[in-house]
Amino acid sequence: MRLQSIEQFIAVVDAGSIRGAARQLNMSQPALTRALQQLEEELGVQLVDRSGRGVTPTAAGSAFLSRARVAEAELRKAFEDARKAVGDGTRLLALGLSPVGASLLLPELVITLQRQHPKTRIRILETTPSALLSLVRDEVMDLAVTQRTRIHLDAGLDYRPLAEIQMRIAVRPGHPLLSKVSKQGTCNLEEIIGASWLYMTAHDSSDDIVSRSFLASGLPIPLPAVHCGSYFIALDLLASTDMIGVLPPALLKSCMKAGQLVELVLTRPLIPIQLGMYTRSGSPPTAAATSAVAAIMAIAARIAVTGELRSTTPLKI
Repeated sequence: MRLQSIEQFIAVVDAGSIRGAARQLNMSQPALTRALQQLEEELGVQLVDRSGRGVTPTAAGSAFLSRARVAEAELRKAFEDARKAVGDGTRLLALGLSPVGASLLLPELVITLQRQHPKTRIRILETTPSALLSLVRDEVMDLAVTQRTRIHLDAGLDYRPLAEIQMRIAVRPGHPLLSKVSKQGTCNLEEIIGASWLYMTAHDSSDDIVSRSFLASGLPIPLPAVHCGSYFIALDLLASTDMIGVLPPALLKSCMKAGQLVELVLTRPLIPIQLGMYTRSGSPPTAAATSAVAAIMAIAARIAVTGELRSTTPLKI
């Protein structure tokens, strides 16, 4: 079985059609169809169901897909290691970051890695915690930095705690809710339950800091107005609308300094989130991934001590 055959099968499943995968792989549809049929004959099972609406993996195809992703990632690493041994080629480092992780680690992490591994290409994906875990498990990502979810930790993943973060509520200057702040300068969760909330989670997830904090106080979960997986978009929405959301303290401090946002201080703080790093168990890391782990640990340690979001001092690891 060739690496190319595995890559072609994965491309077909991800694209959902022979046509889309053929375009992505820069090959003809008949050639890709033949290649897929040859792989099915080699395995002795049907991998996909074909219909006018596209292709979907069969039960056998789904079982093969999870292993195929891991095998493809490992074979590609082996290929890169072989070329690196003779001083040829570049390496790809894939990093998965939740919005909280991205706000704390970038751009310092990238700058550090570019200095240490100038020939390494870096891919960064910012998405929700639940999506990141499956990507690390399947070795699509070398590692992920995100908040620890309540989902049971997969046996194929290792977790390293990085920091406990007390998220803060952010609103625009002049927000109507600021008038409800008490003489002590704080407000209660009951006073903001009906606000227009911006959630930094997937729409089908209840594993978020806002929902958990309201439930812990015996209150119903607020109905979100918008679900957003990017702080770049979230900051713009918070600064230009009456929506409210939660931000890491260092990021909120930066926005307050720029006059974009202000903090809506709570009488009782939200439940803290546990930020950590996920890697795949039993998979030898590349040199770039090892450096990324060390840099992430160093950045987290500095933030915990100084609270400094972006250091101007070169990171030493």
